[in-house]
Amino acid sequence: MLYWLIVFVAFIILFYASNRLLAWLKGKGIKINRWIWAAASFLVIIIPKSIFPNMNNIVLGILYVFCAVFALNFMIEQHDWFVKSKI
Repeated sequence: MLYWLIVFVAFIILFYASNRLLAWLKGKGIKINRWIWAAASFLVIIIPKSIFPNMNNIVLGILYVFCAVFALNFMIEQHDWFVKSKI
């Protein structure tokens, strides 16, 4: 039970951080296409893992966090696109 509570709280923190990152980027006038976020979420894991197959667990954990943030950014941008296009 405690494990799932920690996972839920970590997801909420990642979601908040992703929203703040997107707001900061938009405030600076930086617009990144949602498909770049989608590709980056996978490539941030695939490329380093293929170059360095025996990576440190701490580095791998940091890369997984980046993967999660990029995937959340893709989903947030996709939702904004749906809302703006009124599909």
